[in-house]
Amino acid sequence: MIASLRGIPVEKLDSTIILEVSGVGYELALTTEEWGAAKLGTEAHYYVYEQIREDTHNLYGFSTLGSKQLFAQLLGISGVGPKMAMQILSSAGESRLRQAIASGDPDLLKGITGVGPKTAQRVIVELRGKVEAGAAGLAPVTDPTYQALIALGYTPPQATTAVGQIPDTITGDQERLKAALKGVK
Repeated sequence: MIASLRGIPVEKLDSTIILEVSGVGYELALTTEEWGAAKLGTEAHYYVYEQIREDTHNLYGFSTLGSKQLFAQLLGISGVGPKMAMQILSSAGESRLRQAIASGDPDLLKGITGVGPKTAQRVIVELRGKVEAGAAGLAPVTDPTYQALIALGYTPPQATTAVGQIPDTITGDQERLKAALKGVK
């Protein structure tokens, strides 16, 4: 699983960039703000959310780990797919979205194309209490156990809960995965 990439943006497409890493070009979908900030020919670092499906293999790039984690949390909400999650992050911005969730205000989301009132309310209800205004961490997305659970098809909220329930005394990767699998519902 690709967790991050460091390379040179060599092309900007509609909402993606081609990031060249050691001679290999990776196409990363970025938020509008991050796409605008990407400078061709200048080294950049992106945290990557990798989506592998039967018919697609998509990479979503984020300049901060907090943005990647918020994206993963949005994907755990029924009715929110990668395109809608990117649209939400592009339109609202990470900090404003965190503030809206923390304050329980769905109005910021209602004006976003493709996000109806029910979806906006669902985002607020499901993420409230998990997201603090300005908080950096939402889910342990860099944890190998979390990544393994996602690769096995579990949702981000299921993986987050399972990893959070692993006793601190269990330290080996295989033992942590076994313990997490017992706790996944």
